[in-house]
Amino acid sequence: MRISRSVALCVFPFAALLLAAGSSPAPTPALPPNFTQGIITTRVSLPGNPYDKLLSQIDPAKGNVQGQMQQLALRMTPAEQQQFQAEAARLSPALAMGAMMLPRKGTIYCRGQEARVSTDGLSYHLENYFDSAKNAGILLLASQTSPERVAYTYNAATMKTRWQSIVVAEKDYTLKTSPETTLVAGYPSQKTTYTLKPGAGTPVPDEAGSMSQKPVALEVWTSAQIPQMLNFAHPVYVQQQHGITRLLVYFDKERRQKLLYEFTGVQLKPVSAQDLKINTSTPLLDYAKDELQIGMKSLAIMLGGGPGSPAKPSTDD
Repeated sequence: MRISRSVALCVFPFAALLLAAGSSPAPTPALPPNFTQGIITTRVSLPGNPYDKLLSQIDPAKGNVQGQMQQLALRMTPAEQQQFQAEAARLSPALAMGAMMLPRKGTIYCRGQEARVSTDGLSYHLENYFDSAKNAGILLLASQTSPERVAYTYNAATMKTRWQSIVVAEKDYTLKTSPETTLVAGYPSQKTTYTLKPGAGTPVPDEAGSMSQKPVALEVWTSAQIPQMLNFAHPVYVQQQHGITRLLVYFDKERRQKLLYEFTGVQLKPVSAQDLKINTSTPLLDYAKDELQIGMKSLAIMLGGGPGSPAKPSTDD
């Protein structure tokens, strides 16, 4: 079939318009509003850690953690048990203990310059209220299996390096910031890579599972739309101007042993004064005056809590 010149002259411009429309750049998605009030959910994990994979299936809220662990062990096939033992043998003892004590899921209630974090480990429940205007807060730590608990006020200036167990000093690392952004829980975040400078860390033994005293590298994602004051909510102190939405810490030179902290969801919604309040029936200690007593009680709770009836404080609806 022959197409006449007049028909072709009509069709070709129309086809060109379709091609042009199909090749036009996709519209840039609208940025979410700056976060000033709402609820953020978080997750902490140890990717590649065999204990982490197992223990992430346990829910402390259901009670009887030991029973849940036994049920999981019974469901493992002989091949899975053998693989687990082989992976565990290559693991640092510190990260094996870390998997047992990790607060895996958290909820942050934020309003302006105030925030409360609520999270659970296998043996404990933790709540941390922080007022960035006063640079002070209240922390509650309670056993999941006994009435033992400790609550205290603190000043962030004197407690920062104690609460955040991994402190990253920029002078020890080479920093590189990527111009690209990644969406984390819906918020565009920019990645900065930290690489430990030669000689900045102690030599790492050749034994399996050996780690440097300082992380060998970090990848830190921050968003200008997330308040910097929320960076108190994770166990790593990194000096950043904006809020950290994701944080990946590498502990060994092979980068197999690592810790991941990340936002999993952000809800913009009103937060009440009750949402920010920590309810505790125990006397409030002062960290500046009672550091030794607080440390001993906290360690006992995190290592098991001791005998007694189950008791878990909750301010969450």
